[in-house]
Amino acid sequence: MSRAKIETKPYLSGGGTMFEIPPMQHEPGVSGSLATMPITGVEPRVRGELGRLLEAARTIRPILREEQADTEERGHYSPRVHEYFRANDFYKLLLPRRFGGLELGPCGFFMVIAEIGRGCPSTAWCLSLSQAHTLTLASYWPLRTQDEVFGRNGYLIAPASGNPTSAKVRRVDGGFRVSGFWRYCSGAPYSTHFFPTIEVPAEGEQPAYRAWAVIDRADYRVQDDWGRVIGMRGSGSNSIEIAEPVFVPEHRVVAETWTNELAEPAPGATLHGNPAYSGAFFAFAEGEVAAATVGLGYAAIDEFERIVRISKAPFDDSGALRAERPDWQRVLSVALAKVDAAAAALFDGGRRYEEYGRLLVENGETFDAGRSMRLNQQYFIAEELVWEALQAIVRAAGTGPQADGQKIQRYFRDVWTAMTRADQLEFFGAASTRARWESEARLAAPSLV
Repeated sequence: MSRAKIETKPYLSGGGTMFEIPPMQHEPGVSGSLATMPITGVEPRVRGELGRLLEAARTIRPILREEQADTEERGHYSPRVHEYFRANDFYKLLLPRRFGGLELGPCGFFMVIAEIGRGCPSTAWCLSLSQAHTLTLASYWPLRTQDEVFGRNGYLIAPASGNPTSAKVRRVDGGFRVSGFWRYCSGAPYSTHFFPTIEVPAEGEQPAYRAWAVIDRADYRVQDDWGRVIGMRGSGSNSIEIAEPVFVPEHRVVAETWTNELAEPAPGATLHGNPAYSGAFFAFAEGEVAAATVGLGYAAIDEFERIVRISKAPFDDSGALRAERPDWQRVLSVALAKVDAAAAALFDGGRRYEEYGRLLVENGETFDAGRSMRLNQQYFIAEELVWEALQAIVRAAGTGPQADGQKIQRYFRDVWTAMTRADQLEFFGAASTRARWESEARLAAPSLV
């Protein structure tokens, strides 16, 4: 491949210089300047496992990209991708080592999901939102439940849904009878379990309370109703139905007291000897979506770079490629900077989640709502940065790449879906500020001891 010479202006300098476009010796994003963030700040064991998983994600990337259209049509990733994930431990990212897992922690989890998203954002979403509940179960449920669930398959694939009003719950001896219908259960097609949110009815002087249940695959039905939305059509976000009430033993139902704040270490910190299993749910949950979205951003940048390297610049009689002109170089640079910043914010959120868990377990510092909501907002900002990058990329790529079947169109549809969910940055803004003020007020109050 010949090298095209272009004339550019050096940064903050006058005069001219000659610049060569290097040939692409590899698929965009596999190595070099467009590689995702390096592994930092983790123990050698985690570094080794994380490096292996990231390389496995890069290895399957061509297949994920090749199958994007079929994944959308099917509504979820293919059986061969599922088998690859199973064989290469992608379903064990957050699984405690006690059960044969990798125990990579939130930051490592986010990195692997983003790498998968670079191949197929829908696949990353499906994987992320089903695997993340491994951390939930390992953190908040008793050992008996963890033994039953993790020990059965050696891993967990569990979608969740947060609409308790659709559930019918009745107390019985030893547990509950549960039925209902839940939408947007991402990861449902390959699920081993389901985590529905339920409203436990009042009993005597005990008021009703919100809880999560763990239900076996044999006790619910995955509906064939996903794929008609504008984007993320392959995310496996099917509805789940329990038409006839099923028995859920009491040890599989846990009150949702860990959403925003933890004043005492969660059970998982003691069970697994790891403070990463002692965090507030909201300080992690939006990161699941942000990780898939960051991968989407890198995927779009890869495709945009490919386009500008092979397409002619419009309104240019010289026949120059877009890659030879500063207008497209500038778009690529700014978009990459925004996605890099989004990745940095995402991974920093994972690291801080673990640190706040450590401070709770070792120092008794409350993992308070102020901290958890700030991390929640940080993940939303990561998504906003990717959204801004995609808008610039789509505009600069032109009309052709927006046609049906083109990756740029698919990525733009995907990011549109990610950015138009009911739970968004602005809806949490006021609550985040109030939580921070309340936390600061408690810290400032004089001790009663």
